[in-house]
Amino acid sequence: MLRTNKTLELIRRGSPAVGTWLQLHHPQATRLLVSQGAFRWMLVDFEHTTVDRATASQIFGAISDLSGGEITPVARVAAGTVENIKHALDAGAQGVIVPMVNTAEEAAAAVRYARFPPHGERGGGGMTPHVGFGVSGPEYIAAANDEILVGVQIETLEGLTNIKEIVAVEGVDLVFIGPNDLHLALGLPAKFWSEEPAFQDAVHTVADACRDRGLPLGTLCRDAVSVRNRIEDGFTFLGLASDLHFLLTRAGEEYGVLHGIEEPASTWCNMVNIDRLAESLRGETRS
Repeated sequence: MLRTNKTLELIRRGSPAVGTWLQLHHPQATRLLVSQGAFRWMLVDFEHTTVDRATASQIFGAISDLSGGEITPVARVAAGTVENIKHALDAGAQGVIVPMVNTAEEAAAAVRYARFPPHGERGGGGMTPHVGFGVSGPEYIAAANDEILVGVQIETLEGLTNIKEIVAVEGVDLVFIGPNDLHLALGLPAKFWSEEPAFQDAVHTVADACRDRGLPLGTLCRDAVSVRNRIEDGFTFLGLASDLHFLLTRAGEEYGVLHGIEEPASTWCNMVNIDRLAESLRGETRS
């Protein structure tokens, strides 16, 4: 029997699904993170990292196989092209998030590329995507259209302007606010979240459009407190930091405790101390 996409199942009924970003792209690190059972979905980022498809395939397989289908492997593709979406799904992703979606036409194209005929243009030649769902290839092709999550990312002024037309596209399962790029598009410093009026107005515009269409809303959060706040705001697809964030933050926190150094304003993730390594290891600081 085909495993259901647990993340898609949750957000379709309005329940939160908290996941995380994978930026290190290390299969063993991913397996260890999966084994903690802390996340409902885990996302490989093809847009801003150098991951190759072979490595991504190992990671997707580790997520679905080790969790027995309980954790959903997701890909953020580099762009909404047929090649990017095809490769991500054939590698084993069970959902795609498409960045920089500006128009309804772009959203509709992403849906077509992620669906098998007669509802789309996806080809049926993938070697292993069925394995993650625990069924044969033909069974997967027959049922995958109902189980593959398609999310569109709103993070540009054009996407914001066209949001009502974008959410009206049949087959879009999720609208994801890209907070850093949306801040930049509005002429603001990149941030996970802010109370800047222009940013808040943009969020409300997207949220209202999603509410009118009954579409789930997602975003990426810096920490667990932010996740709780966004759930209270009505978001259901929540990204909690990343494996890279966990690594650097924990190391930085312990370094700070060891040397009595407070957390930097820009977070430990943004610290680069290698040019003053000797001082850093002694706990010394220099302006």
